[in-house]
Amino acid sequence: MMIANEPRLFLNGELRGATGGATYDNWNPATEEVVGVSADAQPADVEVAIASARHAFDETDWSTNLDLRLRCLRQMHEALLDHVDELTDITIAEVGATRMACSSIQVVEPMKFLPYYIDLAEKYQWRTDLGSADTLGGPADRWSEAEPVGVVAAITPWNVPTQINLAKIIPALAAGCTVILKAAPDTPWSALALGHVIAEHCDFPPGVINIISSSQNEIGELLTTDPRVDMISFTGSTATGRRIMAAASDNITKVFLELGGKSAMVILDDVEDFGMAAATAAFGTATVCGQGCALSTRVLLPRSKYDEGVAAIAAMMAATPPGDPNDPGTMLGPLINAAQRDRVERYVQSAIDEGARVVCGGKRPADQPVGYFYEPTLIADVTNDMTVAQEEIFGPVLVAIAYDDDDDAVRIANDSIFGLSGHVFGADEERALGVARRIRTGTMSINGGVWYGADVPFGGYKQSGIGREMGVAGFEEYLETKAYARPTPKP
Repeated sequence: MMIANEPRLFLNGELRGATGGATYDNWNPATEEVVGVSADAQPADVEVAIASARHAFDETDWSTNLDLRLRCLRQMHEALLDHVDELTDITIAEVGATRMACSSIQVVEPMKFLPYYIDLAEKYQWRTDLGSADTLGGPADRWSEAEPVGVVAAITPWNVPTQINLAKIIPALAAGCTVILKAAPDTPWSALALGHVIAEHCDFPPGVINIISSSQNEIGELLTTDPRVDMISFTGSTATGRRIMAAASDNITKVFLELGGKSAMVILDDVEDFGMAAATAAFGTATVCGQGCALSTRVLLPRSKYDEGVAAIAAMMAATPPGDPNDPGTMLGPLINAAQRDRVERYVQSAIDEGARVVCGGKRPADQPVGYFYEPTLIADVTNDMTVAQEEIFGPVLVAIAYDDDDDAVRIANDSIFGLSGHVFGADEERALGVARRIRTGTMSINGGVWYGADVPFGGYKQSGIGREMGVAGFEEYLETKAYARPTPKP
């Protein structure tokens, strides 16, 4: 059954419209046209979602029945694989993601989360023997058990919606939690399609997973302040993360936060050919139109080779012009909406005002009057105290910063409130690894190595977040540890 353009919420095991039939328009960022509508969840719908998730956790055996969880996740995996083409069409229509990106990070790669977490949950050591000990109460046998944290509110962004939706809900469900997934207002269908798949193909008990979309900010606030929610898993801006953390503090609700980044790509002075580094910088920017928190958007070049590095990166970026995301050859699509394009333009102008130089791009493409397109942009003569070096732009913009030696490069890389990702390129791999180890960031690539995968923990230092997503660490975010003891039996 087709899942495209699913407008309904998924609440308590049923596809249904929002209260009062409320809807809002879903826009295509490449055409600036309305492609359909989505249910606009109201506070009453959030109440149903929370109450249903709470009931499913407290009153059913979902949290303790591993065999049921594995069966449901296997059904979901098979069904999603059957609908990859439709998920791709949805993602192109509402994200503006390119067909090329959908064949990797946007749609296809996230499908690997399901078999990974099915296998992990099946083999996980849910019980750990701590042995016997002489305690204050006499000899005791001790052990610990892992159990699900409870009801999880998963709040996701619009840049790679399927990837992040699955990165949150799959480990949470595998752990035995119940989930309320709130989609970003700009990308509702990517989430609601999951509800359609579950309704048609899976045996999830009612209330185990609930999926909502809404244009209203207050809907997220209801989820983050309700005492029936045991954990908030949020990916988005650092500013919003701060507000969520503050809201969660009233109930001491557990939070996972994956927030902003301003990652550095350090190119060491022993690099003879800038080709690989330039290609990595340009490709990373193009893949999601620069709308990726883990992208390395500060390029640190040795002062002795600064002009050479800038020229190589500019040439590579100029070779990736924006275009129709439906075209299989297009690498760079549009930004998500007009507000985001306006934001990028303001940042580029701020760089010019502060004395930096636009080497390539820096404007809307003249041949694309429709759509929220922006040329891939390289800004040179940037110092690390400039606004464009310190704040997350979230667009196809790189800034080039000169450094003097390895110590200076590390200092600049760490001179940020963020610490999410990064790259180091160097002919001497041990030297490159040594520099990488000194940079305070959650993930790091050496000479173009790709760390991304279902089994790799992802998260940041400092104001880039709290906790890890994906991998064993991402699974354990959704678990609590309970310790037990009983008197050792007498022989």
